[in-house]
Amino acid sequence: MFKASVIIPTYNRPLELKNCIKSILEQTVKPYELIVVDDGNLSELPVKKECQEKGIHYIYLKKDKPGLTESRNKGIGLASGDIIFFFDDDVVLFPDYISEILSIYQNDKDGIVGGVGGEVVNRKPLKIRTCLRRLFDIFFLVTGFNEGKVLPSGFCVNYGDTEFTIKKIKKVDFLSGGVCSFRKEVFKEFLFNSEKYLGYGLGEDIEFSYRVSKKYTLIFNPKARLLHLDSPKMSIDDMREGRMYMMNRYIFFSEYVKKGWWSWLFFYYALFGYISIRIISLITLPRREKAGELKGYFLAFGDILKGNIRVG
Repeated sequence: MFKASVIIPTYNRPLELKNCIKSILEQTVKPYELIVVDDGNLSELPVKKECQEKGIHYIYLKKDKPGLTESRNKGIGLASGDIIFFFDDDVVLFPDYISEILSIYQNDKDGIVGGVGGEVVNRKPLKIRTCLRRLFDIFFLVTGFNEGKVLPSGFCVNYGDTEFTIKKIKKVDFLSGGVCSFRKEVFKEFLFNSEKYLGYGLGEDIEFSYRVSKKYTLIFNPKARLLHLDSPKMSIDDMREGRMYMMNRYIFFSEYVKKGWWSWLFFYYALFGYISIRIISLITLPRREKAGELKGYFLAFGDILKGNIRVG
């Protein structure tokens, strides 16, 4: 059996972290070690004694400067397992989650599988308004039908964004950062990009796993199930979030998806559609936070046109 290391970056959510670790303790196959990387102010280490009683090596690291990507990289440096799992601190695993993930690696005799992700089963059902907007997003290459797919426009079909959730074990282009795993040897060549994705991570998981997919196979296993609870996010300004999202899409497209001058037609076509649809949405249903995001989109679009965003 492979030895599993679990890395959990956390930020001021002690109750959620406690519940997450308790679900790890209930796994049919328990990890070799648990690494908690704290960007907040934990007053005590949750469930540490129980982990040690179960034979799980408990490692705690306190960081002074918050940053999700750097937390993951710090955890990788401490991990000694064969397979490294990453979880958000607000997930709760089904008892066979780790077992189901490890089974994919066990059956991979040639070692071509570099990463495996699981299924969040408590996603909210799509509202009629969202489904209607999705039709326009599909038309403008902002999203599609196959979850885990990177589109020619540089936009991605995120997990849970469609009515067509993955039912069978499947090869994908990227994995979600809070519910994924990778072979230890992957990190001899690849790390999360902590220079471009400072502080609050937004798309860093897609960028990292897509790079990995160019050498290794990535697998999505819907049998590995977990809950992702609706917990407060790390605080971020709406305008900044919108700007970061658009900048990251531009950087991701430029560095990894673009194949020639004609590829820019796909990108700008999707960009035009994405912003136009959200302008219409804001007009029909005004919301202050959406207005802030939209302002961020325009700021990023201006930087793209002026060539202010560095790539490569």
